[in-house]
Amino acid sequence: MWNRIYKYLIEGMQWCSGVLFLLLLVLNVLRILLRYFFGISWLWVPDLSRLLFIWIVFLGSACLYGKGEHLMMDYFITKLEPEVARKLKRFVLGGECILFLVLIGVGIQMAIVRMGIPFDTWDLPTGYAYLAVPVSGAAMLFFCVVSFGKRGIMDVETNRPN
Repeated sequence: MWNRIYKYLIEGMQWCSGVLFLLLLVLNVLRILLRYFFGISWLWVPDLSRLLFIWIVFLGSACLYGKGEHLMMDYFITKLEPEVARKLKRFVLGGECILFLVLIGVGIQMAIVRMGIPFDTWDLPTGYAYLAVPVSGAAMLFFCVVSFGKRGIMDVETNRPN
């Protein structure tokens, strides 16, 4: 059951990131074309671009973490015996869980504070951009806990959940 939720969550985040990226691309190309050919400038586009970019980055980061495709340095882990590498990975996963809990807690606090501060050109609170931090932190915590709960923890060679 958890593996199915894991899979659907990653697929949903990939889909959302892709749609947001496409929206960001179309919006900025349209903005450039309108300004260049017609002299029309949309002042609200930079704020919306910032909001979309933040969500794309955080959703994409959580997705890459869940798939085990984020950047990592595994030079030393590949030199260790498999059992020692598994123990080290358990330790690292525990540290990651703590980091994700901090991301969730601090992200919620930041979002609450920023809900009283609007974007420059439209009356939308900047807290909606900061909500990306606890949302992605919660997704990464879920991926971490599911990986931690598996018997083999992670495949030592591929760094992906078994």
